Amino acid sequence: SSAAPLVDVTVAVVRAEPNLIDAFELPGVVEPNRIVTVSAELAGRIEQLPHKKGSLIKAGDLLVQLDASMLQPAFDGASAQVERDQIEFDRMAGLVERNATPRQDLDTARSQLTMSQASLGEIRARLKRTRIFNTTSGILNDLPVEEGEYVQPGTPVAEIVDAATVKVAVRVPERDVAFFAVGRTTQVSADTQDEPIMREGVISFISELADHQTRSTRMEIKLDNSDRSLRCGQIVHVHLTRRVLDNVIMIPLMAVIPMEDSKAVYVVNSSQTQRREIELGIIRGDRVQVRQGLQVGDRLIVAGHRFVAPGQTVNIVSENN
Repeated sequence: SSAAPLVDVTVAVVRAEPNLIDAFELPGVVEPNRIVTVSAELAGRIEQLPHKKGSLIKAGDLLVQLDASMLQPAFDGASAQVERDQIEFDRMAGLVERNATPRQDLDTARSQLTMSQASLGEIRARLKRTRIFNTTSGILNDLPVEEGEYVQPGTPVAEIVDAATVKVAVRVPERDVAFFAVGRTTQVSADTQDEPIMREGVISFISELADHQTRSTRMEIKLDNSDRSLRCGQIVHVHLTRRVLDNVIMIPLMAVIPMEDSKAVYVVNSSQTQRREIELGIIRGDRVQVRQGLQVGDRLIVAGHRFVAPGQTVNIVSENN
């Protein structure tokens, strides 16, 4: 009988890529760096609200002026009392020095001065609390009170959102969390109407607890947003690199033959074919990483491999070096 015709195959020489970036992308949500609620410390009627909702304010700016008309006369009276008591104390000190009055009179004057100073200090503190100042720079996001309204201690009067720095919250699958650490830089991109934004951020937080339902862990990335191009609540793309792999063997996916419980490829290092079981890694488009089973320099059959058997002689129609 005549010999069976040789199978035509295409061969590619296995090469190693010097480094392969093992990266992936996840959606993230922009959140403010912090939200500060400012509350009244004193009961009083609101006399003035210098800033409108939505305005950009700095730390130290006046947020609310409470009515101080009841406290001002008390403050003036207490100041005058301190002045009188100070004069009396100085007079007594002079008399005691000249032995013109008993020391007990000086002690009495000292007690009186201390009491009036304490009283003045208390009124000064209350007067100071009629002016409510901002503690952090940001956007005046909410102003839940109006001029003329009477507030009690603890009433929230303003909400400040600090979005000059933002954090991007992302949920990382459980299997990938181990690749990341606080302090590592990563890229975040956002689609805008004008042109895409690309920012570098730093991982600032990785939760110790994974979400049992989603099998994912919350990770936060701090970003500079001083130009306010990112808005809180916006969905962005987080580009995460697990690792950079050295000397990686990548082969065409179509060269892989699925076996019952493994994957295999055919090589032809002499003129006869040999089947190799392989272990696969990362998939990149139409190529896949081979972790085990192939060596650099192996001649891999990339076309015609489905028609060959181990130990068969084949006809190499083309070879890519």
